[in-house]
Amino acid sequence: MKEQSVIRCSILIFWTFFWGLSVFDKIVPDVHFLWVGKDFFALFVKFFGSLGVKDSLVATLALAGVSSLEAVNFTLYLVAFYNFIKKEKAASEKWFFRAILSSITLFALFSIADQVFGDRFQLLEHGLFWLVLVASWLVFKHGGSHSDPPIALKKSTPLTVALLVGGVLTLGASASILQFSSQTAAAIDLPVQGEEVVPGLYKFDFPFLADKRVWEKTINTFKAEHPELKVNYIYTGPDELNSKKKTHVLVYVFTESR
Repeated sequence: MKEQSVIRCSILIFWTFFWGLSVFDKIVPDVHFLWVGKDFFALFVKFFGSLGVKDSLVATLALAGVSSLEAVNFTLYLVAFYNFIKKEKAASEKWFFRAILSSITLFALFSIADQVFGDRFQLLEHGLFWLVLVASWLVFKHGGSHSDPPIALKKSTPLTVALLVGGVLTLGASASILQFSSQTAAAIDLPVQGEEVVPGLYKFDFPFLADKRVWEKTINTFKAEHPELKVNYIYTGPDELNSKKKTHVLVYVFTESR
């Protein structure tokens, strides 16, 4: 395959997977083994709630509209990639342009929504994606040169060493990630055992990916194991106390005897 074709193929693969996984994230907004989804519905409810719109139907319709547009983007990139595989250059460029135009339109809408909802961090992120999309089209359409030599991977000592080192590092990192994920996934459905730090004060160190269901199991188990105690209030530790374990959450439960 020639150099320009490799770059084009890489661009198509990236954006196809980008929008495909984005749609999948809307379908599976939960935590599973080797997958951490995001609850976009709760996020949309929060955004519209900040404007005084409390009806969850509005957030539902907005999320459905965004998901539909992202599905359209994914389909356009998939068609462009399909035509690229078939070596239909003109058709691939046509569909890729449509996909880019649809994507920058969606990110423009996202940027307007960020201004309305006051989310300046997301505004920066969506603005950068808008620029990256324009750059992707320029590289895809006009990045080629008159001389487009084929990629020739000649066997050499540096290449062999790089492949061996890269393979070893990849296997090691993959094994470590899989081990950590399997151990973490087994713990996210179990109640957390509290530690009494001072009389009447219990500390709960929630593991990575623990959600509201883990908290419900934890507090119910705690009440069942300590019927003599009454829970007065619950306090979440500040960021400074969680700085050592950035992926963990500390929760303190203040109790008194009944």
